[in-house]
Amino acid sequence: MSAEKKIYSVIVISFIISIIFSVIAINKYDTYEISTDEIENHRMIKGDIPSIWIDGEKIKKDLQNGKSYFDSGGEIHRSYLPPRLIALYSYLINYNLFEDWENKIISSENKKIYYLILQSIFYYIILFFFLKKIKKLYTLKVCFFIICFLSFEPSIFFFHSSFHTESIYLSLQILMLALLLDNTQKKTSFFLIGFLLGIMYLQKVVTILYILPIYLFYISKFKNKSFIPLLFVTFSYLIVLLMVGIGNYKRAGVFYITPPGNKTVLHLYLPEIIVSKAEKISTKKVSIKKEKDEQEWIKKNNIDLDSESDRLKYYNYLQNYTFKILIKYPLTTLKYIVWKNFQTGILNPIYVLEFFENENQKRPPYYLEDNYKKINIPLRILYSLILYGIVIVGFFNSKKEIKFEHYILLTFSSLYMLSLLGWVGNSRYMVPILIYLSIFFGHGLAKITGKRN
Repeated sequence: MSAEKKIYSVIVISFIISIIFSVIAINKYDTYEISTDEIENHRMIKGDIPSIWIDGEKIKKDLQNGKSYFDSGGEIHRSYLPPRLIALYSYLINYNLFEDWENKIISSENKKIYYLILQSIFYYIILFFFLKKIKKLYTLKVCFFIICFLSFEPSIFFFHSSFHTESIYLSLQILMLALLLDNTQKKTSFFLIGFLLGIMYLQKVVTILYILPIYLFYISKFKNKSFIPLLFVTFSYLIVLLMVGIGNYKRAGVFYITPPGNKTVLHLYLPEIIVSKAEKISTKKVSIKKEKDEQEWIKKNNIDLDSESDRLKYYNYLQNYTFKILIKYPLTTLKYIVWKNFQTGILNPIYVLEFFENENQKRPPYYLEDNYKKINIPLRILYSLILYGIVIVGFFNSKKEIKFEHYILLTFSSLYMLSLLGWVGNSRYMVPILIYLSIFFGHGLAKITGKRN
C-alpha cells in the first residue's frame, strides 16, 4: 500500500470506529439516571446541552406555527447555531426532541444516533479535504502523523459521539485551517474565509475576535499587499454578524450580536474568588456584597428583568462589575488565571466517557474524589507531558518545513484560544487548541521517529 493510501485508510478506519462507538454510546447512555438529589437526569444530554435542545424545540415550534426564521426562538444565552442545528435535524427526520415538553423529558427514541453519525461524516469529509491541502506543504510521513493525531487523539475523537458543540466546531476549525494554509490569492477565497469565520462564531462565541490571528497571518504573508484579503475577510465576516444582530432586532426589538452568556460567564466564576483571595475574606461575604450591589443597581435603574432590552443592560452591568474587580486586583487576577491555564492544559483524553459515566449533580464532583486525584490526575499529567513534548520538538525542529506565516497563524491561534478559554480551568477547553498543535505534533513525531522524509 502506498504512503498516501495508508493515510486515507487511517481516516476511513477512524470514521468506522467513530460510528461504532456512537452506536455503543447511544445503546448504553441514552437513558435517564436518578441523581443524588433524586432528580432524573439524562446521561448524555446534561450540563449545558439541555438548554440547546430546549431552544431548538422552541425554534421548531415557532417555525411550525408560521413564524419566520428570524422571529423564531427566544433569547439565546450561548451560541447561536447549535439550537438551530438541532431544530433543523428534528424537523428534517421528524424526530421529537422531547417526549414530555412540559416537564422537559428528553425523547427516548434512538433517532439521536443519526445526529452523531452526521457529525462524524462532516468531520471526516473535512479531514479528507485537509489532507489534500497539507500534502502540498509537508512530506507524506509528516502528513501521516498529523492525520493520525486528528483521527485518533481521544480528547478530539470521543466528542464525535457526544452532543456537545465541540465536534462541529473542531470540523470548522480544520476547514478554516485548510483554507488559510492554501496558497490561493483569489478574492472569492478571502470572502469564503470571512464567511466561514462567521459560521464558526455562530457555533462558538469564542471565535468573536479570531479575526485578529487571521489579520496577523495575512499581514505576515502579504505584508504591504494585505489590504485586499483583510478587506474581503472582514466584509464577509461582518455580513454574518449583522444577520445575527438583525435577527435579534426583528425578534426582540433590540440589535445585539454577542449572546448574554458571553457577558455573564466571567461574573459567574471570578468576582468571589478574586476578591476573597485579594482581601483574605470568605467567598460567602463577597457573594453577599455582590448580590446587594446588583439589587441596588437594578432598583436605581428601574430594571425590569422580564424585558429582554432591560436584561441586556443588566448583563452589561454584570460584565462591567467583573471587569472593575479584575482591574482593581491585577496581581491576584493574573496569578489565578495563570493557575487556571495550567489546569486547562492538563488534558483529559476520556473527558466524554467521564461525562457519560458520572452524575452531573453530584457534590463534590467526581474529579475531586481522592481516588481520582491519586490515579487519574497523574495519568492525565503524564499524557499531557508526552503530547506537549512531541509538540515542542516539532515546534523547534520544523523551521525549514513550516513557513514563517504559518508559524504565526498556528502560534497565535493557539494563544488566542488559550487566552479566551484557559481561565476556566477545564480541560475540555484545551481541545480546540489541539487542532493547531496537530501540525507541530506531526513534525515532532516525524523528527523523533526519524521518518521526516
